[in-house]
Amino acid sequence: MLKKNSYISAGLSLLITGILVSLVSIFILYLTWLTATGIAMLILSFILLSLGRTIPTLSPEASAILLKTGIDNIASIVEELGISSKAIYLPSSLTGGKPQALIPLHSNPSLPSITRAVTQRLIARYGDNPNDIGLLVSTAGTTVVTMLESRPGPTADEFESALTSLLLGTLGVADKVRVNADGNHIKVMIYKPRIESNTTWFHQCLGGPLASIVTSVAAEAWNRPVTIKQEEHSRGKYSVDLEVQGEDIQ
Repeated sequence: MLKKNSYISAGLSLLITGILVSLVSIFILYLTWLTATGIAMLILSFILLSLGRTIPTLSPEASAILLKTGIDNIASIVEELGISSKAIYLPSSLTGGKPQALIPLHSNPSLPSITRAVTQRLIARYGDNPNDIGLLVSTAGTTVVTMLESRPGPTADEFESALTSLLLGTLGVADKVRVNADGNHIKVMIYKPRIESNTTWFHQCLGGPLASIVTSVAAEAWNRPVTIKQEEHSRGKYSVDLEVQGEDIQ
């Protein structure tokens, strides 16, 4: 069923009017110019109906409310437990279906190397040591990655193309994206971002919404765990430095 919005309403109106004008001009008035006008209205109606089908079911305001609610709930758990560890973003191959973030409950000098799938539970075990336990949570990136038509390839160019498609095309939250890769480090520069990134305790663990999206896509692209090393936001630019676990990616 077509969603009722301004595009659909205008498209249906033009469709009905165009059919009537075309029929009257062809069979009653015999006016070529009026027939052409009716056909033009029909073409325009099809364009408007197509545009109407691309509008999301939820408004941006409703989506923002749902996102904030989910983030607030996770933030409450993280802050209540006093967790300060950096999250490790895992690809879908290591979580059993969708990219998620693992927040270790115990801080370690070095981040753990995760090579096998973790159990699908809120409190998940990721290693053999007794302290290898963490919170496995969904993030903004978990949902956004599903909007990609296919998994991006493990190159900087394909990663940049995927981010451009998501951030500029699908979400419309930035004007430009640039990616540079060196060894197993990736630097992503986002120009004129339209999503705020706070500096709360929770965001120090998982990063801001944009960082979450970028890191989730990177984990899927290289099919490895990825962590956020640093975020910076100044003068209309937002940069995210990532580290991919394992061998160099270039």
